[in-house]
Amino acid sequence: MATLAWGCVCFLRIRMSRPVFHAAIWLTCLALAGLAYIGCTKGDPTLDQLVEKAAELPGVRGSKHSKLREEFRLVEQAQALPKQLNRDQQLQHKNAAVALKQTLPDAEQVSKINEMAGGLLSAVPAADIKLLQTESGSLAARWVRETSAVAEATRLEKCDFGLRYEWGYFNDLDFVYSAAAASRLLLLDALYRMDDLAASTARFEMAWKWTDWLSESGHLEARVQAALVRREALYVAEAIANSPEAKIEHLRQLESVLQDSLNNWPPLEETLNRERALAIATYESIRLGLADMLFTYDERKELRSSGVYTDLRHPSDEQVDADEAAYLTYMREIIAVANQPYYQRAKQLVECDRLLRSGEQIERYPWFANHLFVLNNSMTMAQAELARDRARVEGWLHLLSEVTESEPPANKLNPLNGEAYAMQTRGSQKYVALGDRRSVNPRLTLPGE
Repeated sequence: MATLAWGCVCFLRIRMSRPVFHAAIWLTCLALAGLAYIGCTKGDPTLDQLVEKAAELPGVRGSKHSKLREEFRLVEQAQALPKQLNRDQQLQHKNAAVALKQTLPDAEQVSKINEMAGGLLSAVPAADIKLLQTESGSLAARWVRETSAVAEATRLEKCDFGLRYEWGYFNDLDFVYSAAAASRLLLLDALYRMDDLAASTARFEMAWKWTDWLSESGHLEARVQAALVRREALYVAEAIANSPEAKIEHLRQLESVLQDSLNNWPPLEETLNRERALAIATYESIRLGLADMLFTYDERKELRSSGVYTDLRHPSDEQVDADEAAYLTYMREIIAVANQPYYQRAKQLVECDRLLRSGEQIERYPWFANHLFVLNNSMTMAQAELARDRARVEGWLHLLSEVTESEPPANKLNPLNGEAYAMQTRGSQKYVALGDRRSVNPRLTLPGE
């Protein structure tokens, strides 16, 4: 198990509606760890010991709350408890995640890469390609050694980020942002190499591999982060596809990368099961007195203003049981429809969010479910972002298959809005209308022979 200080990363858990953490928050976390350690010297259990105890789920197993017992039994029958969802760990010397951690060990550097590289990549659609090459080369020069090491790590076949679902929100989520930084470094290099489209496309393929690994981790935040990086990656794909030197073989290579990703698209139901498992373990940590470590500074201010902060720091077992029962009911309902396209279940998700919030003035209002696990409807927003991600990939595949004369994706409807992927032509340019203001329509100028 990790050290006490490491365990505090739960405090930094970046949910979909939150900004990337800063060093100051990390120092605060270490201070909390130090205070906890002082307590341990007096015979109290350490944080690690508490998390290990929580992993056995003693609270929910011993609960007398009838609704919670019913909901928990359904999860147990589905073989979806935290320890049951753990995957076999990969050998360290074959694990790209281990190599990445050695390459990008500094959280501050990772944050800087994501901020600066992400900013440049977001500007690709409106920028001149020659200017982009210059700027990307200048920026990438800062991280030449890191980019080379990331490229080496990408050549490994397996990537295991080390998630242990029984640790709940005490898992180290640094990997989410390190993998995003790795992908962005390779995308910068792809832009810089635009004079050699074969090399540029190869770098794009490497960058995309990290987004696939994030998605395949089964972690909801990781999948959302992958979607955000993929949006930038597709800007680079557009630059490659629309280069005057682009040939059919370059388009086919891009198509192959995206098609492989689509072929191995992780089921949303599986991801939501894993998100629920993390929460089940975290509820146990709350029962053991660790609730205060799970809220950010801003959340504490909000809870104080609501007059519930003191009660939430040391909630009764009955309060936690009722809260968890409400959360598990919510998750059961959204998991039941997870295999439907987003546009078909969107209204039901909104209704589930409303019902979870509906008892705000009632004594048993599920504060943890609403303010920690389903923060600001983040669960629904995350699912919309994953649908948007798939729509972008499918849209590009419809476009590329039209030009390369290959088999188009079987799905003809955008999962975000239910609209048909419409192929349109304007002069020598083809594009697919996605009908989404947050997505750039896939477009390309027909390449030379």
